[in-house]
Amino acid sequence: MDLGLKGRTALITGASEGIGRATALRFAQEGANVVACARREDVLQALVDEIEDAGGAIVGVSCDVTDHAAHTKVLEAALERFSGVDILVNNAGRATPRRFLATTAEDWSNGIELNFLSAVRFTQACLPGMVERKWGRIINVSSTTSKLADPYYAIYGATKAAMLNLTKTVSNAFATDGVLCNSILPGITLTPLIDQNIQSAAAKTGKTADEIMSAMTDKWPIPVDRFAEPEEIADAILFLASERANWITGISMPVDGGTIPVVG
Repeated sequence: MDLGLKGRTALITGASEGIGRATALRFAQEGANVVACARREDVLQALVDEIEDAGGAIVGVSCDVTDHAAHTKVLEAALERFSGVDILVNNAGRATPRRFLATTAEDWSNGIELNFLSAVRFTQACLPGMVERKWGRIINVSSTTSKLADPYYAIYGATKAAMLNLTKTVSNAFATDGVLCNSILPGITLTPLIDQNIQSAAAKTGKTADEIMSAMTDKWPIPVDRFAEPEEIADAILFLASERANWITGISMPVDGGTIPVVG
């Protein structure tokens, strides 16, 4: 199936590993130009090398998306190399487990900046060009925790819930301009961050990693009985970015193996 992505330019934040990396690779495989940004320059360069070695077009920009000037730096690189951004994937984010009463004002400020406000800034930066061209796609990577509140992930869940409202707001405001905005809600995905959290929990509790993973699925059962691979989340992102999704906007799509129950 032709997704109509060849020649389009996709900007992915948090692109150096996990879902972001898988998404960048998928776009490149479909013939799209890729603008990848992430903090870790060495890991980002490995992604650039892999895509270029396969004949793809990519520019990598090392930056911290919580820097209020980061979106300007990344967009300038996109304009210089590819003359614009057609697709924005707001993927940058981090989930750090912490009991609610142990969270500090600084924790909340940092979490809001990384998981939510960075997406606001990148969206505001990319929208004018999309509106001018009368074509654009914005995909916000939220989380099942936006619907299933977890006391260990209060900050992450709150910021990812805010992403859903942002999605609907942008969709309603710009759909008539040809800009479609949607969210995806990944379930537990086997990314380096998830592995790090599992190993940290195992060290703190004296349990094995398998026991921690089992406890996670006991808490939020997954009907398909496994965690997701990053590529499976990336495939959903590509569909929403494609010409095959021209009648879809303002939705929050769970990609979670059936984790979120139907309510009401």
